[in-house]
Amino acid sequence: MAHLSLYRKWRPQSFDDVVGQEPVTRTLRSAIASGRVAHAYLFSGHRGTGKTTTARILAKALNCERGPTPDPCNACEACRAIADGFSMDVIELDAASNRGIDEIREIRERVRLAPASGRYKVYILDEAHMLTTEAENALLKTLEEPPPHVVFVLVTTEPHRLPATILSRCQRFEFRRIPTAQVVERLRRIAEREGLSVSPGALHRIARAADGALRDAESVLDQLAASVAGPISEADVVRLLGLLEDEVVDALTEAVRTQDAATALRVASDLVEGGRDVRAVLRRLLGHFRDLLVLRVAQDPRGLVDAPEDRYPHLAEQARGFAPEALLRALSLLSAAEGEARWSAHPRLALELALLRLARPDLDPGLEGLRARVERLEQRLKTPQSPPRPEPAPPAPQPTSLGVDPPVSLEQAAARWPRVLEEVKAKRAYTFALLAEGQPAAVEAGRLVVRFPPGSEFALRTLEDPRHRGLVEHAVRAVLGSELRVQFVAPDGPASPPAAPRDPLVEQATHLLGPAVAFRPLDPEERS
Repeated sequence: MAHLSLYRKWRPQSFDDVVGQEPVTRTLRSAIASGRVAHAYLFSGHRGTGKTTTARILAKALNCERGPTPDPCNACEACRAIADGFSMDVIELDAASNRGIDEIREIRERVRLAPASGRYKVYILDEAHMLTTEAENALLKTLEEPPPHVVFVLVTTEPHRLPATILSRCQRFEFRRIPTAQVVERLRRIAEREGLSVSPGALHRIARAADGALRDAESVLDQLAASVAGPISEADVVRLLGLLEDEVVDALTEAVRTQDAATALRVASDLVEGGRDVRAVLRRLLGHFRDLLVLRVAQDPRGLVDAPEDRYPHLAEQARGFAPEALLRALSLLSAAEGEARWSAHPRLALELALLRLARPDLDPGLEGLRARVERLEQRLKTPQSPPRPEPAPPAPQPTSLGVDPPVSLEQAAARWPRVLEEVKAKRAYTFALLAEGQPAAVEAGRLVVRFPPGSEFALRTLEDPRHRGLVEHAVRAVLGSELRVQFVAPDGPASPPAAPRDPLVEQATHLLGPAVAFRPLDPEERS
């Protein structure tokens, strides 16, 4: 005898057995009990949530020997025939393969005939959105005014593809995704009755991977029962479905938090080389960072995060390591990467670029990268790195007819550097984001040397732009009271030679009008 799949063997046979669709079943039961059964219904929603099953239960409720009744007996001849798929009064059609006008014309001819043995003829039209335009038009009149012994049930996962003329003729019921907890409970009951030993972690993994589709979850459990000898563990589910282990997700999350791009890329490489699907990896990371965001911002996240109870404390600890803005940026980048991987010939590159942008926002030239750098620098300015040093009184400017600038020491420049940054930030946030990681390193020969940490090549190159350099020198002059040229250097030496002397006319215009007159290329602020 052929094996009967679990989802067919344990298909609900009454409204009470339908999982997760209480608003739908309650309304249908009330309509049957009060004799207010409509002539046409539209069951729409996510796959595997019980739409066709509910249509069959409705047919049994109408044709049961004790009915019409909201509680069919499942023992009479009519109930058994419908459950076994042999009833002459319940006609199921797959619109994906019977989508033409000829099939609909045949239905129009048959609806006139009385039921063979029951009270109603029930037409269940699955995948109704697949009908052709001509077939939809041919169905309209029959759907609007069928004979009193006919009930239509249209089933679809894409109701937006049906014309408004059909939607207006049906009572519509939306089948929602089944919550993870209810899927877990249903799987647990099936496992008990089938004599299967399944760990709670494995049940949760199956339920979460099913994404609200109970049929998918039951199919996975059936496959595990056939392939695993002995108790089914969480590792068996991960191996069968190619899921991402919690340890791998935690490693990538920690690499993003600590800005360890090398580790993030190494883990990604191991996953791809191990045959993991890139889109599945990105979807898992999306779900994980979504959970972290919920835990970070929600006062009571229970019920909002699908995770085993023993994992909640660990997720909460991870969430505290990120600002909400950083988690929002992570979700935006991962979502874009998942979309790119869907169509790209090189999905691995989409994953690696997303991880690199997350772990090293300073390398991201886009607007999101700029926001991340500004947020990080603002956070750094809010958190004192060392006890503040007493700030020496700045020398008062002493302009003379000879034009001699007052001397400025390195200690004075370092003490007043935060004010220079504030001056730059007030004029242009982009320049501030580039400059803020630099620190005064020397004052010599009329130059203020500003040294940057490793990995600041992008900032060094961009700050050499005359407009950015002019803005910085203008702020230095305003705060320090001295006409110092600024030289930006890398940790191991100059990134570029000092700026060439300016034309006297440009010098005078910059002094009078500010540095905005010097250069015209657009920076990210002007692009946005």
